[in-house]
Amino acid sequence: MARDEIRLPGRQAVMDASLRLQLVRAAHCDEWASGRSCRAEVHLFGRDLQGMRDWLHDECTGAGELIAVTSTRHQTVESFAPSHRVNCELVERGVRMKSFFDPSGGSGAVTDFIIGAEEMPYYVACGPIQMKLIDGERVLVEGPVTDGQRSLMLMSGPEAVNAAGQYLKAVRRSAIRAGELRDREVDLTPRQHLIADQLSEGCTDDQIAERLDISVRTVRYEVSRLLEVLVVKTRFAAGVRYARMKTPAG
Repeated sequence: MARDEIRLPGRQAVMDASLRLQLVRAAHCDEWASGRSCRAEVHLFGRDLQGMRDWLHDECTGAGELIAVTSTRHQTVESFAPSHRVNCELVERGVRMKSFFDPSGGSGAVTDFIIGAEEMPYYVACGPIQMKLIDGERVLVEGPVTDGQRSLMLMSGPEAVNAAGQYLKAVRRSAIRAGELRDREVDLTPRQHLIADQLSEGCTDDQIAERLDISVRTVRYEVSRLLEVLVVKTRFAAGVRYARMKTPAG
């Protein structure tokens, strides 16, 4: 069943890391709009969503490696399904792929769909800027809006690739393998409930110790046990998984 959106701690750090990529994108948009030479290709699609999907399919199909950051905002299961089918096709063809999905403000049904997609390299993460890094050489982002027409922009060159790499590094730090969020029956102690709730807010060990009036050593022990019980690898994943557990199905 669908749930409300997942609350992801650590968003500010990813937002900060995205600034360089935003600046590079803005510079390329300005250069393109003024007719100056730039290391970017702009493809106008307007309202032709199918044309955009076909173009994206062609670009991605020829890739050997594809890393994507995508927002689920405004998505429905029906609108997401075509992209999922393309992703399945790419994986079957042997493309080295990782897809990071930011569920903030998105549909719980889409998040559940992503979590339930077995054998797919899907991750839930903070990712305020949508992009694709193709073969580590080209960066695909939203392009400038021209005469009301939507566009996509392919940037190349070390400046764009390095900015995308720094952004992806931050996104990866916030990422959780989608499969880790699948529903499992767990039995937590009262203290583990309290600590997991603090983790879901992104609190450090010191902050948790102060709030619960216990030692940092005790917090670290309980967090270690909590990771085992929730069957996750990181404290970040534990916090997100617990936040999801608290959200009633609906």
